[in-house]
Amino acid sequence: MNHRRDSVIIVSEILLCAVKGVGKSEMMGKVGLSSAQLKKYLQFLLRSELLAVSDHGRRPLFETTAKGKSFLETFDRITKLLA
Repeated sequence: MNHRRDSVIIVSEILLCAVKGVGKSEMMGKVGLSSAQLKKYLQFLLRSELLAVSDHGRRPLFETTAKGKSFLETFDRITKLLA
């Protein structure tokens, strides 16, 4: 069995992790990605406007946008249909 995660699953995990706002280090730990891998996904998600970044004091916080939450709802519906 292949234990690699599909990029869509990784995207959904990042968006779920960031619903209430999260720092990069915490996100790396929760999602299980290296810094380089996470950077690639963050760039894509920010460019796609599924994720937003805000400056809260000393570190940036990443937060799922309304568009990102819509993606999560759709992904959840598709997952349930395929189950």
